[in-house]
Amino acid sequence: MDDKPRPDNEPGPDNEPGLRNEPGLRNEPGLRNEAGLGSEAGLDEPGMDDEADREAPHSAESDLPEPLDPSDTWTVDPFQPPSESPPETVESMTADELRALAARLAQIKHDAHTRPHGERPAPARPGKTEVYVHLTDHTLATGAGVLRAEEIGPLLLAQFTELVGYGPYVVKPVIDVNKAISSDAYEITDRIREHIKLTHPTEQFPYGTRETTNNIDLDHITPYNPLGPPGQTNTQNLIPLSRYGHRVKTHAAGWKVRRIDARTIEWTTPHGFILRVDPTGTHPVPRSST
Repeated sequence: MDDKPRPDNEPGPDNEPGLRNEPGLRNEPGLRNEAGLGSEAGLDEPGMDDEADREAPHSAESDLPEPLDPSDTWTVDPFQPPSESPPETVESMTADELRALAARLAQIKHDAHTRPHGERPAPARPGKTEVYVHLTDHTLATGAGVLRAEEIGPLLLAQFTELVGYGPYVVKPVIDVNKAISSDAYEITDRIREHIKLTHPTEQFPYGTRETTNNIDLDHITPYNPLGPPGQTNTQNLIPLSRYGHRVKTHAAGWKVRRIDARTIEWTTPHGFILRVDPTGTHPVPRSST
C-alpha cells in the first residue's frame, strides 16, 4: 500500500464528492461557515442550545418597571412635569400645617356667607321656572284650602308652601281668566298673551295638536281694522293658531270662525261642515241641530 500523502483535492476515500473536504463546500450558502457568518465574522448562528438566548430578560435583571407592580401606590399626571417624590397627603402634613389648612377653609366659608359692612347684597338671580297655580277666591282670601299646580296636580296650600320653599321667587298678580283684557294697538302685549295661554292651552284650529307657547301665532277672530274702534286686540278676539291654521283662516276662501263663549270656538268649512273646539277637543255639529 502506498502511504504517500495525497493532495487535498485528489479524490480518495476521505475526499469523495459530497464529503466535508470537497473543494468549495465550506463556503457554500446555507452552511454554518457561510461567508460573513460563523467564526470568521465573530458570530455564531443560534442553534438548539441557544434557544434560551431568545427569551425576554428576567424582571429582576431588567431596568424597566413591572407593568402590574402593586407597590406603585401613586401615579404621575402625564400633563405635569415629573417629580422626584409622591404628592403630599394629609397624613404627611404636620400638626401646624393641618391647623393652617383648617383656618384657611374656615375663612373661605366665612367670606362666602358674609359681606363687608355697608355693602349691598348682590341682586338675586331671576328665576327660570314658572309655576301656575289655580285656586278659588275663597282659598285666596282665607289662606286655606285646595289648589291645583300645573304639571303637579292638586295640593293643600300648606303643601304648596313647602314645595316653593324659602328661596328667591317672584309672585305675579292673580290672573282672572274671566276678565277681559284689551289693547288699542295691533301688537299683542305679554299680559294678553299669557292670558290667552291660560285660557286655551292648545291651538283652536279643528283637530289641532300644537301646544300654546310664547311663540305661537295669536290671530284676531275679527280682522284688525286700523280705522276701527279701540280695544280690538283683546282676549275675547284672539285665539292661538299654528302657522298652518293661521294661513287657512286668513287666505283660504270659505272658512268662517266665531266665538260661542269664553272657551268654545265654532268653525265652518267651505263645504258647510261645522266644527266646535273647546277644552275637551273638536266636536262635529250635526246639520239638523243648526
